[in-house]
Amino acid sequence: MYEFSVPMPFEKKLVDEIISINSQIQKSKITSLYFALPSTASDVTGFESCRTIIEKSTDFNYYKETISYLREKNFDFIYLLNSPKPLFIESEYFKKQLERLDKLINNLKSIQCYNLRVSNIQLIQYLLKNYPEMNIYASTSFEYTQLKQYQNFITTFPKVKQIVPSHDVNRNFTLLKNLKKLYPNISIELLANEGCLGGCAFRIGHSMSFPMFFSHKIYEHEEDLLPKAYVNLCGKLLHQNFFLKICTSNAIYPWQIEEYGKIGIKNFKLTGRALPSFENGKYFKNILTYLKGIDDYKSIENEKFKSLLEYISYEAFGYKIKDIKPYLPDLKYFYKHGHMCASVCQAECFYCNQCAEKMKLHISRLTSSNNF
Repeated sequence: MYEFSVPMPFEKKLVDEIISINSQIQKSKITSLYFALPSTASDVTGFESCRTIIEKSTDFNYYKETISYLREKNFDFIYLLNSPKPLFIESEYFKKQLERLDKLINNLKSIQCYNLRVSNIQLIQYLLKNYPEMNIYASTSFEYTQLKQYQNFITTFPKVKQIVPSHDVNRNFTLLKNLKKLYPNISIELLANEGCLGGCAFRIGHSMSFPMFFSHKIYEHEEDLLPKAYVNLCGKLLHQNFFLKICTSNAIYPWQIEEYGKIGIKNFKLTGRALPSFENGKYFKNILTYLKGIDDYKSIENEKFKSLLEYISYEAFGYKIKDIKPYLPDLKYFYKHGHMCASVCQAECFYCNQCAEKMKLHISRLTSSNNF
């Protein structure tokens, strides 16, 4: 059984949607939901990477009923304190942050929630010292890509319950197998449908750029400095060679999940909480499509390819999954070569370029024959 973590919806009735999804799939199950207060919440701590925008002002109590409900339905709940920003101890906001953090954790404990996703070493130290009863899950925002990094990290923090390696190592089977070998008792979760560019040079800066204690209105100004600027940078790269970016993406597709299960990795995360379709619940159709694809690829082959990826596939509105899948790089290629991608891609190795050219040619033929 493959276990999935998905964003927590904002309403109790949408938790029922997730329960319904679980009733329709066989080989996997959604077992945990993750959440962070939106940037507009009155008691947001500033340690969150606030990717969710809610027009109305809310606080923790606004979401408390939904959190309690999903716990009643036996879902695990993970609160995200996953901003990789350094702690600005000299900042006038720092004391306020700690006060809000203490209030948050006490609120979580009051409803029997003990799991925290963290991506800051200083914050982990603070939490382990002051709240040893809380479970620490390491965020992918650490962006660790080396076995030695994890050896040093876990030696320092042996109580960490779960790690999520950088999205850039999803095809590095050598690393993933050795992580499982070294740490059989630590859960390893992989980002599955993240559409971020492979080797994105702006990912850490993007994660760090979400503002603390500010209204979402700040996103409308100074676009060279704020989070949207990073999306614009990625978008420019995407347009340069869209099909190559698809082929060098580190996304894990439904029909590939089984290959990760063979090396002992059975925990995966689906993203999407920043999409406009998330708040109204329409995004959950994408989750169902993804999980159905694990059961039976044929059942989803006529769905839109964009339903499997966040962000990167929005240029591919018209492409069906069956239009793209045959031309994606074969995962078996990365069993032998995946650990070398960071060093040889497009300098010594052109495998993904070849796949991209075949994909581009196929789509061109579909377009010209009016089948697209």
